[in-house]
Amino acid sequence: MLRVLRAVITDIDGTLTDERRRLNLQAVQTIRTLQDNGVEVILASGNTSCILKGLSKLIGTGGTFLGENGGVYRVGFTGNLQVLPDRQVALDALDLLTRHFQEQGIRLDMFSPRERFADVAFARTVPVQEVRDLLAGMNVTVLDTNFAIHIQEAGFSKGRAFRTIVSDIGIPLSDFVAIGDSENDIDMIQAAGWGCCVANAGEEVQKAAAFTAGRPYGDGFVEVMARAFPHIQAR
Repeated sequence: MLRVLRAVITDIDGTLTDERRRLNLQAVQTIRTLQDNGVEVILASGNTSCILKGLSKLIGTGGTFLGENGGVYRVGFTGNLQVLPDRQVALDALDLLTRHFQEQGIRLDMFSPRERFADVAFARTVPVQEVRDLLAGMNVTVLDTNFAIHIQEAGFSKGRAFRTIVSDIGIPLSDFVAIGDSENDIDMIQAAGWGCCVANAGEEVQKAAAFTAGRPYGDGFVEVMARAFPHIQAR
């Protein structure tokens, strides 16, 4: 690897966790080691900002995160939360879905609706393709993260928020390692200097990545970081 890497942007669920969404403790220790040695680590997730605020502190990052699949972000622990899409667009789409599935006797299981500022998210208890077909005429993006179905205004993503954040923190995209496992990570992976994925990533994600770890989930994250920062991990 010829380029000099100075920062990491990582997905959480399926990348820092196991299949049951439990944090991999070796991955957490790896992040702390990197951060303590001057490598900026950014969390990128479909989770809400309130969850990411806590995780950033407890895991040991520098506080910068992007949440709701790039719909919101914060720089450092003291930065203000920035909201990018118009959430009303997603709410209008949700209203259509709610009425459609209610006619079938199905109630959508919503995830943290009061804590979301940019998107809507619900359990994967309805077919993703049916959701996409129903919303095909609306200005929204439907994302399947393997843990939830998310809807947000079209044109916003982890990759777009990533590009916004780097201008704020002064580290170019080329100096980043990006790593993830799901379709919502693809443009973030493609934007980074070295885009990677863990072994449990979907086929399209693996195609987008320059490197796929031999190990899944959090163990794959640790493997990629050892390759990207051998001088730090060997200490």
